[in-house]
Amino acid sequence: MKNNGLYEIKTKAYKYEPEWSIITYEAYHDYLEQNIADDKNEISDLIDYCNQHPERKNFKWSLEVGTVQFMAGIFLDQKEIRLASKHLSYELALIHSQEQCRDQNFLAMKDHTLALAELPLENTPTVIEFISHKHKLPLFNESQFEEVHRYADELGTDLIKHIGEYKQSFFEKISDFGLDLTANFMLVRIHLLKFLAILPNLNHDKEGVEVKRIFEESLRRLIEDSTKAKLKGLKGQKRELPFLYHIIIKWTLAISEHIPAKYLARFIRFSVSVMAKRFIAGETIDTAKRSLGDLLSSQRDATIDQLGELVVSNIEADDYTNKVIEIIEGLNQNITKGEKNSSGINKAHVSIKVSALCHDFKPQAFDYTYENIAPRLKRILISGKENDVFVNIDAEHYHYRDVVLEVYAKVLLETAELADYDQTGIVVQAYLRDAYEHLLDVVALAKKRKLIMPIRLVKGAYWDAETIEAEAHNFLAPQFINKEETDIHFRQLIFKTLELGDYLQLAVASHNIHDHCFARSLHSRAFPNAPLIEHQCLHMTYEGLSVGLSKMRWATRNYIPVGNLLVGMAYLVRRIMENSSQVGVLTIMRSHKKGLRLKTPTQAFKDMKDKKEVVWDKALTQMSREFKNIYPIRTYLKHHFNRVDKVITQDLEKYR
Repeated sequence: MKNNGLYEIKTKAYKYEPEWSIITYEAYHDYLEQNIADDKNEISDLIDYCNQHPERKNFKWSLEVGTVQFMAGIFLDQKEIRLASKHLSYELALIHSQEQCRDQNFLAMKDHTLALAELPLENTPTVIEFISHKHKLPLFNESQFEEVHRYADELGTDLIKHIGEYKQSFFEKISDFGLDLTANFMLVRIHLLKFLAILPNLNHDKEGVEVKRIFEESLRRLIEDSTKAKLKGLKGQKRELPFLYHIIIKWTLAISEHIPAKYLARFIRFSVSVMAKRFIAGETIDTAKRSLGDLLSSQRDATIDQLGELVVSNIEADDYTNKVIEIIEGLNQNITKGEKNSSGINKAHVSIKVSALCHDFKPQAFDYTYENIAPRLKRILISGKENDVFVNIDAEHYHYRDVVLEVYAKVLLETAELADYDQTGIVVQAYLRDAYEHLLDVVALAKKRKLIMPIRLVKGAYWDAETIEAEAHNFLAPQFINKEETDIHFRQLIFKTLELGDYLQLAVASHNIHDHCFARSLHSRAFPNAPLIEHQCLHMTYEGLSVGLSKMRWATRNYIPVGNLLVGMAYLVRRIMENSSQVGVLTIMRSHKKGLRLKTPTQAFKDMKDKKEVVWDKALTQMSREFKNIYPIRTYLKHHFNRVDKVITQDLEKYR
């Protein structure tokens, strides 16, 4: 049969590394020629990795060129890179539909596909290995870090002693018990979070009829799902609830059916608000004064976060702005104006979500978004300067991250009143694969301003939402899939931030004591001239650690949210998920109480590899002809947007 070149595989020398060849379809070659404008692209990075690691065996990789994602097979001895469609879906569909075809080009395409499919996954470098090579980042198993690890262990021993002196309140113990249930039983976690997500939207239900109906429905489904789990013999977190818990839930359901809806709803709302108060200090700065006072009396500081993100109107955006300014102006009632902690950062400190300053946030339309955000952001920053309050730009969803930094930079650089305002900084999230590149963007801003910029280094706030989105839309997740890789990258960014101490000041935000001790040790042993480190924890999440850090006489700050429950529900759900994670805060707390010495992230990840427990991108593990969503062009990514803009411009030129 005639195929008109449909299957034809061609080999071409890669123009930036001529000794390497690219083997793929002619159409793909044409696309690569159009989209590889210089040698700074993932294919060149991949070849550089191979040239520096000739000992590696042939492996497969998933990469993106322009806006198209490919499956790549790297054959080191032959210096060949074979490219095919993601998941090999195009090739496998053709092979299935043309099984009897004996055309030479078709058979060559089958061989091409087979060569890729047979590459063993264990030969593939991990994402953190590849990124570490690309940016020349240490993995901390090098000999020069032996003294850093030794001193970090010494500091950890002292810190654990201080943590052990902290006595939890009865309320903390009770709420930890509830969080422990969500950690151990996925069914509890799923149905609890669903109910919590719905509850704030039922404020109109004054009689409590809907609250009661949904509460009882959640209990019934929990019982049904637990029974199904038992019948299926599910294990681990998916297992059925213990018999005693099963009985308690049935009794709760039976009792609730006899309680008038109005009173049951009132009790449920009260219970949820009590739980929320563990993480959310109050609705306003005035109602949060007690929490703020308790912190200050224990030699700790606070950053006040006015809850609210993804606002839906200009009125809400203005309201958020005004509330932030009220906090800024009100902080000096509790804190002496201009007073600094031992790291040289203002004690008076607020955190803001830039996404809450605009109801129609469009990353792909920078000028439009800037015009909506800039006036409100200027008001906040100028108020921060006038009142000598630190303003921190908080973490955002990946969609918004780059535009938020760009808007923030433009406001700082183009507003004369802010030229010498040095009490402002931004968050960097280490769970993102391009976090180091983002850090360099922050450094570029600091260089332009000629001021040292404090950064709050966190691991990440939106892992679940963003990985689910990536899977649903079939694009590569922007985050590290394995927590251990995030832990390694977190320490790499600690290293680079201290190394770049002429431009950056580090605030370590983590609930792992070894991260804090590692940062202190690295500062002491390798970068003693870098600005002093500040240590941060979330309010009432691991209070023992926060108290312990302050007892070490390290500058310590708690992140305290204020706002109503409706606005703060997304924050509350994130805190419950973080606390109930099997690799989350409760697990860390138990290991500390037992005096267990956690492995370094590098060692923990090596053990995972040895046990073959590493989780890989599904683009590498799922080879199938089955339909998957066509991954979208993500115009919030600058290189995607530029590609679309270029094509539109070229098309318009044709009609002029």
